Formats: sequence, C-alpha cells, structure tokens
Amino acid sequence: MRTTETLLESTDPRWIRVAGMIRRMAITLTSKVLWQLAGFQLPDGSREVSNAEAFTGIGFFARPPSSGSPEAIVVSVGDASAPMIIAVRDEKTRAAIVGALKVGETAMYNDKAMVYLKDDGTIEARSSGGAAAALATKGDVTALANFVQGLLVGGTGSAPIPPGTVPQPTGTLKFKAE
Repeated sequence: MRTTETLLESTDPRWIRVAGMIRRMAITLTSKVLWQLAGFQLPDGSREVSNAEAFTGIGFFARPPSSGSPEAIVVSVGDASAPMIIAVRDEKTRAAIVGALKVGETAMYNDKAMVYLKDDGTIEARSSGGAAAALATKGDVTALANFVQGLLVGGTGSAPIPPGTVPQPTGTLKFKAE
C-alpha cells in the first residue's frame, strides 16, 4: 500500500518533469529530416505527437521502412519543446533481415539489403534473402584479360584450348557479395 508521502512524491510536478525527460516513443514516417514521434496516449484520449531532431552517428543517417515498427529514446532537456532522439531501433525489421548475430558480428541493414561483418573477418553485401558468393579479385580479372588478349593477338586459331590453361578465378577471401 502506498503511503501519503509516496503518493505526494509521485504526483509532484518536479518529479513528473524529470520522469518525462527521457522517454521511449514510436516513430512515424515523415518526408523531412525531423522525425515525428507518436508518444503516449493522453488523458483526453489523444496521442502526444511531436517532431524531434535525430542525433545519429557522424556519416550515418537512416530512415525506417514503412513496414517496420521503429522506436526512439527521446531526451527533452529543459522542457518538452526541444526533444532530441538519441537512440533508435526497429526490432521488427532487424529480426526479419538480420536474425541472430553471433558474438563479434555487426550488420548494417534496411528492409531490402544488408552489409554483414562476420566473426570470421569476411564482409558480405547482399539482399535480405540472398546468399553472398566470393568476388573475383583484380588478379583474377587481369589473368583472364591477359588470357583473352593472348587468344586474340597470338591466336590459337581453330586449335582447341589445352586443358588447364584457362585461368580460374580464386575470388577474394574477405569480401563477398550477391
């Protein structure tokens, strides 16, 4: 049972102000850099909606897909007139595209594609349902170009190409793509 002091403390305007400074809110799509936040339902039945500036990492900015369920951690320093987004996530899209990562892995993704830094040091770039394959290296392409140039310049005429003389790409071991 709550005491009178506990009730007074929980309804104190100063406590309510502090409690409202950091909140988790849903994000709705906009066509601007400012994101619209759909907050909690107010006592009159309406939803609290405000625009907030997203503070994302330097050199990185993303907008959530319309199919996702994005959320934000919002900080209102001073008062609620200048909310700032300091962290975002879209768990629905992450689960659908990335699934479960192993320890030491990182993924950058949207609802269509992913760049995946794997725990074995490889880097994959692929569509959300695709499978990455090894890419040819510059050495592979150069060997193939030299082979073709040799056929065109020196020519083997109509003679068959001896087995084992056609260069076989080995592919890069670090970067794979679809």
